[in-house]
Amino acid sequence: MKSLGMRLILLISLSLSAFAQERVETLSLDEAIKIALENNPDLKASGASVDIMRARVRGAQSNYYPQVQFRFVLPFVEHESGIFADQLIWDFWRTPNLVKASKASLKSSEFDKEVTREDVILNTKVAYYTALAQKRIVEAMEKMVAQNEKILEQTEGFFKVGRSSKLDVTKANVNLGNAKLNLITAKNNMETAKINLARMMGIKGDFNYELEDMLEYKKVDVNLDSAISKALDLNPQLKSLRAKEVASKAELSASKDALYPTVFGRVAYRFAGAGATGPDFIAGAGIRLFLFQGFSRLSEVNESRAKLEHSEAEIESLEGDIRSEVKQSYMNLKFAEESVEVTGTSEMSAEENLQLAQERYRLGTGSAVELSEAQALVASTSANHIEAIYNYKIAVAKLERAIGEKIE
Repeated sequence: MKSLGMRLILLISLSLSAFAQERVETLSLDEAIKIALENNPDLKASGASVDIMRARVRGAQSNYYPQVQFRFVLPFVEHESGIFADQLIWDFWRTPNLVKASKASLKSSEFDKEVTREDVILNTKVAYYTALAQKRIVEAMEKMVAQNEKILEQTEGFFKVGRSSKLDVTKANVNLGNAKLNLITAKNNMETAKINLARMMGIKGDFNYELEDMLEYKKVDVNLDSAISKALDLNPQLKSLRAKEVASKAELSASKDALYPTVFGRVAYRFAGAGATGPDFIAGAGIRLFLFQGFSRLSEVNESRAKLEHSEAEIESLEGDIRSEVKQSYMNLKFAEESVEVTGTSEMSAEENLQLAQERYRLGTGSAVELSEAQALVASTSANHIEAIYNYKIAVAKLERAIGEKIE
């Protein structure tokens, strides 16, 4: 009975383990970006802002249509009761300018949404690459801990037979402690990277994904002057500010137009009230002109002019920021490129050193400690090279974000 029970427990354990493994999905970078674009709250907020501006456009266009109201007043003394409809005829381009301003503001909000979208894509890429790099670093640190444990064990054995000193044992203990500390740090960094990736993807629960390794190193060629020119043409944030500039110009024109009279038409069917001899239909045209409103109209003109100057200054400032960002991203890309080459050379040297240590150990002229140290060096330089490759991918992604298009 005990044997049968143990078999059932083992079978259930294996089934649960297999089920857990099946639930872990492989997540590619493209899939991560797709999920982030669907779930990211910042992008949803930007979409709501676009809807708000679209509603404001319809509000500005409402002046083109008749304004109909029903009025019923008791008693009919000095008042009119009936159905009234006013239609704007001409207001010296004020309404067209207000509509133009609202449409430009809508365009600006659409570009703002594009800015948010590009930021989500970039941050998802950075989080994804960082998580992959940290995973590789954890694997390398685990190897280094194992190697240092082996070195400590061998050093303690040599000390017992008089082939190593107490200082060698102490040094091996310190090296093992440092390796364990590096492993703890690496694991913490990996979990932090996964948390950041989950946040960008809008995942609130557990992160049950296995990331798809992307160690392929593909060098890109970028012309700095061309990159700056493209960035100034394609940057959505700059496009948003230029749309705001158009809106500010239209608002300034509209505030000036408000100083002129408004021509409107009115039709009404009156039931009773002052001037009404009975139910009758009237129609006519009129002019509305505000002679003095405490300088409020002049204040609106001054405010609109200041907004336009502010928009122009923002555009000039952002153009300088874009040039600086592209240059800095370009320099970071070149630095990352050199880092890949340097760490690659170091990894090759470490592998050659390991081959020499293995041969010396085979011939009896080298120690196991020397061999273990060579193996740990290979693990360390390999981790550095892998991290450099992912840092290069991050640098490419940031430069693409700065330019506004994918680098082929």
